[in-house]
Amino acid sequence: MTHDEKKIGALITKGTKILGDAFIENNVAEARHLMMVYMNLDLASIYARLDEELDDVTAMRYMKAIKKRATHYPLQYITGFTYFMDYEFNCKENVLIPRFDTENLVLKAIELSPEKKCNVLDLCTGSGCIGISYKLMRNEDGFDDEVVLADISDDAIALATENAEKLEADVSIVKTDMFSAFKDEDGKPKVSFDMILSNPPYIKTKDIYNLLKDVRDFEPRLALDGATDGLAFYRIIAAEAKNFLTKGGYLVLEIGYDQYMDVADILTANGFKNIKKQKDMSGLDRVVSARI
Repeated sequence: MTHDEKKIGALITKGTKILGDAFIENNVAEARHLMMVYMNLDLASIYARLDEELDDVTAMRYMKAIKKRATHYPLQYITGFTYFMDYEFNCKENVLIPRFDTENLVLKAIELSPEKKCNVLDLCTGSGCIGISYKLMRNEDGFDDEVVLADISDDAIALATENAEKLEADVSIVKTDMFSAFKDEDGKPKVSFDMILSNPPYIKTKDIYNLLKDVRDFEPRLALDGATDGLAFYRIIAAEAKNFLTKGGYLVLEIGYDQYMDVADILTANGFKNIKKQKDMSGLDRVVSARI
């Protein structure tokens, strides 16, 4: 690279074009964001230093990241983090990236939580963003809830543990195939929860191929595929959760935009009541809550 090509402004311009040519929707913002990450500066500082020349190593690292993102490899896997409920969560391959829409689930859980200490399960926890955010927000409200994060994936368990340590969240983390770790030798519940939260896999198998390349090719299918009709995990959760909830306990689930009626029917068939939905900021059905 020439001296001019290594200037921050020139690199961002080049990065923006490469991402744009690769049909990255937010190419301008992402090119800037990657520069902020590699320079460890905020946006205002980046703008103030557009004519500053980077050293060869930093310039090469930045362009390597741009080219990797141009393959639609997720930005959060490149930077290693994302924000959820204003907390910074680490992100790694083989674990679902936290989504802004999922914040609706945490907010609903906080809204439904009683003015007392609760036992809460975050099932299919992934990065741990739901359970950890809930724990920290309840701490801020003065309640030291017992929160358990559960997942079947070793990668998810490792990342959730990492995030709990990073954010100093006092949670328990359990590897389990759905509710199996919470049953005794006879298959009966050995623990109960006041609230169960879950963002389970809910994409129909045939629709996986229609997802954005970023998601389809790089995020874990285990965390996406809800089987033929996308409802497999809701059936399992509804059938089992009622046995692990205290009387009057809540089940709070993220759903696909077109799944409310089907999930409500599944919950009703399993004895749940007070079934309600909550829309996301786009006006789409996103969260279902129900009481046993």
